[in-house]
Amino acid sequence: MKKLAHEPLIHFLLLGALIFAVNAWRERQRPAKTETVRIEITAGTIARLSEGFANQWHRAPDAAELRGMVNDHVREEVLYREALALGLDANDTIVRRRLAQKMEFLGQDIATAVPPNEIALRKFFEENAAHYAKAARLSFQHIYFSKEKRGDRLEADARAALAALANGASDDSVGDPFLREHEFSDANEIEISGALGREFAAQIMTLPAGEWRGPVTSSYGMHLVRVSHRSEPQAVEFESVREAVVRDFSEERRLAANNDFIRRLKERYLISVDEAALNSAAAPSTKTAMR
Repeated sequence: MKKLAHEPLIHFLLLGALIFAVNAWRERQRPAKTETVRIEITAGTIARLSEGFANQWHRAPDAAELRGMVNDHVREEVLYREALALGLDANDTIVRRRLAQKMEFLGQDIATAVPPNEIALRKFFEENAAHYAKAARLSFQHIYFSKEKRGDRLEADARAALAALANGASDDSVGDPFLREHEFSDANEIEISGALGREFAAQIMTLPAGEWRGPVTSSYGMHLVRVSHRSEPQAVEFESVREAVVRDFSEERRLAANNDFIRRLKERYLISVDEAALNSAAAPSTKTAMR
């Protein structure tokens, strides 16, 4: 018996029997057909296939190419329908996500088909004027204190240096070498963030001009900062940012329409969630956040 278990022929016969059994089960799962299902290749389908070819290759397909695309389309349609008949779409995460995504696109397309009117655009601009204003800009110097070099003394050393500067010490006499620039001219918050990090930029945008302030934290360590000049945000005219307003308005409307579309779809279902199972399956930090 042990010898037979290692025979390739036995393995082949067992595999064949397994395949036969699976196919027999699938046939039993297939709904009984009462009539032949038609697959019609309409003029619209042919035009769509031809257009797709032209978009990719920048020319119209010849007769052989077009017939080949039609044959491929028929093959795909047959396989698609057979897969649905066998229930192969069930419990398939990729299929579920793709179909859900297509439904979202459908809702968004319907909601945003009508272009925004002028009154709605201007109202949106007025409500979000601060977003479109020219950003505030700063000119400033900074003195760097290295967290690697100073360790636990970092903040104390920075504060001691700030006191020394207030008493007339030179800015050259305090701080540590810094590989990047020590002085910025007419920089906005995005530019400052790129050089010294968002945390640093957010802190110094509110500093008054004219004197050393700090310490201000960055990913590098701590800094003392002296703002020499500040230009406040400047309002802009609607026409100068019209394209951005149209884009942002359309995106906001798309998101709102999608949320409303999903809400109305949910109303068709009775949705229940096993909260006990949900809480027991969640990681500790997740459960805390859900409360």
